[in-house]
Amino acid sequence: MRDRGRIETPEIIRSGITRGHALEIGPGPGHLGLEWLKRTTATTLTGFGISPDMLALARRNALACGPADRVEYRLGNRSRLPFDDVQFDAVFSNGSLHEWADPSGTFNEIWRVLKPGGRVCISDLGRLKIGICLKD
Repeated sequence: MRDRGRIETPEIIRSGITRGHALEIGPGPGHLGLEWLKRTTATTLTGFGISPDMLALARRNALACGPADRVEYRLGNRSRLPFDDVQFDAVFSNGSLHEWADPSGTFNEIWRVLKPGGRVCISDLGRLKIGICLKD
């Protein structure tokens, strides 16, 4: 995605995801979340994915890129996120929605872990964008 100019960092920032602790679902090699960290201050990121190999690559990229102290990567299933309720200020994902086995379940989980006033930005393959979604 990055090599094709499809990294959605500016869109995520325009959606208002600019502060706090964010959850990135399906970080792949980590480029999107790492770019977001570089362009924001006083932010932290948890990348959550299903591929151990991709998460290992994301960790290596974080070490090479610099903001490794502001990011952690966790392995697991999207339809049951292993996080506390109302834990994240924001959730974003790019290019993984089409791979979600249970999109409804994943969106329910996103809503569960999102803090009141939190924001969600989901995009996939440059076609589908779910922009600003604020939790009351």
